[in-house]
Amino acid sequence: MIYACRIKNGRVSFSNRYVDTNRLKQEKAAGHPLGLKIGDMRGLGGLVELLWHELEVKLGVYDVKDGFGTANTALIYHANKLLALHEGDLPYAVRALCNGVVETMGRVTYDGKVKHPVTAHPKVDPETGELFFFGYNVKKAPHVTYKVADPSGRILSSVEITIPRGIMMHDFAITQDYAIFLDCPMVFKPDEMVKSKTLPFVFDNTLPTCFGVLPRYAKSEDAIKWFEVPAVMMFHVANAWQQGSTVKLYSCCFDQFSLDEDAAANKAEANRAASQQRLREFTFDMDTGAVTQRVVSDAFGDFPSIPRHLAGRKTRYTYLAIMDWDEKEPVFVGVDKIDLEAKEGTSSTAGSVLYGPSITAGEAFFVPSHTDPAKCDGEDDGHLVTFTQRANDGTSEMRVYNAKTMDNQPVARVQLPIRCPSGFHCFHMTEEQFKTQASSL
Repeated sequence: MIYACRIKNGRVSFSNRYVDTNRLKQEKAAGHPLGLKIGDMRGLGGLVELLWHELEVKLGVYDVKDGFGTANTALIYHANKLLALHEGDLPYAVRALCNGVVETMGRVTYDGKVKHPVTAHPKVDPETGELFFFGYNVKKAPHVTYKVADPSGRILSSVEITIPRGIMMHDFAITQDYAIFLDCPMVFKPDEMVKSKTLPFVFDNTLPTCFGVLPRYAKSEDAIKWFEVPAVMMFHVANAWQQGSTVKLYSCCFDQFSLDEDAAANKAEANRAASQQRLREFTFDMDTGAVTQRVVSDAFGDFPSIPRHLAGRKTRYTYLAIMDWDEKEPVFVGVDKIDLEAKEGTSSTAGSVLYGPSITAGEAFFVPSHTDPAKCDGEDDGHLVTFTQRANDGTSEMRVYNAKTMDNQPVARVQLPIRCPSGFHCFHMTEEQFKTQASSL
């Protein structure tokens, strides 16, 4: 479901709509949920569910040839389309209308040239307008496929990338010359469903985490350079850029992780610090093959946000959605402004916003104060936009904060007519993008 606020002339229009995916259409017709959720795949019963699901697909009980994803993870704008994304399927084009309503336009197949799922976190180069993305397959080698699309959405290149095992790869990064792939040891091990009565994705800390740095216009994987560090798990990248003969990558890292809620809670109880993701800097020396890493911030957080016009370029700040523990699970309670240039041994927190008691949110998306970044008074001249929810009554708001001052008082607050769940990604379209996508398709 997409929650959308259209802000125009001092007024706000609100809408919440499901993305009308192939899966949702079939579930509406059936009158009940179809297929599997990852939480269903636990223990012997989960294995039975998985095998039953595969049998139903073979028997045509439901149709997966046109995808079976949920398009509910993130949004991006490319080729005059607003795309709803989920890493288990192709994107869906959606259109935001002047009254705030979001309607589904259809699944984007790139003229039939993309046969694999697409990451929920593709990257748009702010100068070339090209889209860089990948998809992964946990069952079939070489497991990862990387593609580049031109500003119109035409596929320019496709490269298969070999990794030794099926893993969950949620995000990646680009610089002006490279694409960086995150081979974290969140390994697909269906036998663990029975052996350990857990989910089939297992964080195996006996394996390293590997970073593949590939020239972003490569025609094959031959030019990829791999760098290895002890096991960490990463879901979200802040940014990456080149600095001389090195490549810098900033990403939120866990030292230990489990997708299984009970196992994660037990691990957190035993070692809470290792179960809290923190922003790290990785430096890859492209000449020597050496890699170093350091913790940039002790803040417990994720969903890092930067100005989109600086993707793949050097940035001073990232805005980190900070977290706290709500009984067994962490929730987003504010946002920290992290200074990536802070000297080691000094605090990297350049500002902090807390939403208030019992109020949680998700990503705080950075929006520049001007559509032309050259008119901004520095990189941090902008606002942070997020949706909040009050735990005791579900009261929800869209909030806007000043990213330069990080004042705890919002610049604007809009009370929503219904509850908006916390813990999700956000996105902002410019007025020009809004008008273009509204008149296209």
